Amino acid sequence: MRRFRFPAALAGLLVFLAGCADDAELDTFKPAGPDAKSIDDFMKPIWVICLVVFLLILGFTLAVWYKFRVKDYDEGDEWPTQVHGNTKLEVVWTGIPIVIMAVVSILTLFLLSDLNTSSANALAIDYEVDGVTQSVEWEPRVVVVGQQWWWEYRYYLQPESIAALDEHIENSVTNPANDLPPAEIVTSTQMVIPINQEIELSIMSRDVVHSFWIPALNGKRDALPGRVNPWKLEAFEPGIHFGQCTEFCGLSHSRMRMQVQSMTEADFQAWVSRQMSTAPIPAGAEEWMAATRDDAQATLDAETAGQDAPPPTAGEAPSDTAEQRGLVAFVGNCASCHLVNGVNDIGYGDVALISGAAPNLTHLASRTTFAGGILPLYNDAEEEGEDLNGNGITGELLWNRNDLEAWIRNPAAIKANFADGQRGMPALGLDDDTIDDLVAYLATLGEQPTAQAVLDSLVD
Repeated sequence: MRRFRFPAALAGLLVFLAGCADDAELDTFKPAGPDAKSIDDFMKPIWVICLVVFLLILGFTLAVWYKFRVKDYDEGDEWPTQVHGNTKLEVVWTGIPIVIMAVVSILTLFLLSDLNTSSANALAIDYEVDGVTQSVEWEPRVVVVGQQWWWEYRYYLQPESIAALDEHIENSVTNPANDLPPAEIVTSTQMVIPINQEIELSIMSRDVVHSFWIPALNGKRDALPGRVNPWKLEAFEPGIHFGQCTEFCGLSHSRMRMQVQSMTEADFQAWVSRQMSTAPIPAGAEEWMAATRDDAQATLDAETAGQDAPPPTAGEAPSDTAEQRGLVAFVGNCASCHLVNGVNDIGYGDVALISGAAPNLTHLASRTTFAGGILPLYNDAEEEGEDLNGNGITGELLWNRNDLEAWIRNPAAIKANFADGQRGMPALGLDDDTIDDLVAYLATLGEQPTAQAVLDSLVD
C-alpha cells in the first residue's frame, strides 16, 4: 500500500498546480464586466466561509484523533465507553450550518435576480450601406445560436427585422433556432460588443444541448433546442474574452470555443458598417458573378411559379487569377452550405446538416479564428517574422494558409466530426490547386482585424 502513496501525492499535487496558471483563458477570478464582478464579489466571502468550515472540521477531527488515539496496545482493545452525546453541542453544530446556508441562499436569490434583470439602454447606431448613412436606435441584443460544434451570432438592428425575429420566436411550434429570419449581421465564433453597454442575449440551439459561458463577463447559460434562454453580457474595457461550451455535446465538445471582442463604441460603429457590406467580387469576375446571380434569381422565380428553370447565361467562368478561380470553386463546391452575401444569397437555404446551418463567410477575413475557434486565421507572426514594437506581431498580418488548406482538405483530421451523419464539415475531395485558389479567395472576404486583436485571441 505504501508504494502507492508517492504517486498518489504527486498526482494530487499536479492536479492542484494545473489550476494555478496565471494566464488561463477561462479564469473566473478575473472579472471584466459588472455581471462577472457581481459573481466574483459574491463568491469571495463564500470561499472564506468554506475555508473556515473546512479548517474547523479538520482541526476538530485531528484533535479527536489525537486525544482518543490508542496510546498503548498492550492495554487491550476494549471499546471506549459509548455515550449518547451532548444535546446542546449537537444543536449548535446543526444550527450554525442551517443559518449559514439560509443566508447564502437568500443572497444567491438576490444575485440571480440581478443577473436575470435587463435594463433599457438604447444605443444610437450610424452605419453606411452602399455609401448611404443610416441611423437606428438599437437596444443591444445578440441572438446566440449553438450547433455542433460552433457558435453563431446574429445582430438584428432595424425595427422591421427585430419585429420579424420576435414574431418568429413567439409563433415557433418546434425549435425557434430553425429558419430564423434574415439578420443584418451574421458572424460566428467571435461576438463583437461595445464596452460599457449591457448586451442582451437570446440563447438557443439548433441540434443538441450546449452551454454558453464567457467567465470574464458572466456565468453560464444553457442553449436548449426548442427554447430561448435570455442572458446578458457587459465589458468594462476593450479586449478579447474567451469562452467554452460547458455542456457535453458530442465528439468535439471540448473544441467548441467562443470569444467576445469588446471595443469602444466608435470602433463598434465602424465594425457594424463593415459587416453590413456585401462581399467584394475579385477583379475581372464581376460580369460572370452578376450573370450567375441573375441565373439564380431566374431559377428561383421559375421554381416559385412551378416552371422549369431557364438555361444559364453566365458563360465561361473566369480563371485568370487565383481569386477568380477560388470564387468559381466556392460557388461550385461550398455555396450549398456556406453563405457569402453578394455571391450566393439568392435562393440560399436548406443546408444538408442536422443543424441546418454552416458559418456565414461573408466577412471571414475580419475574424481572428476559424473551425469553431480552435485555429487562428492569421499566423503567430512572432514565429514567422520580425517582432514589431515588442508586441509579438509583425507589421503585416500573415494569412494562415497552411491551416486553412488542411482544414478544407480533411476537417475531421483536425476536429472530430460525424460528417457522414451530417454533423460537421465533410471532406470534399478537392485537389490541391483548387484548395489553393479557395484559400486565396477567402482572404478577400473582409477587412483584416488589428494586429493586437489577432495577438490577444491566439489560443493554445
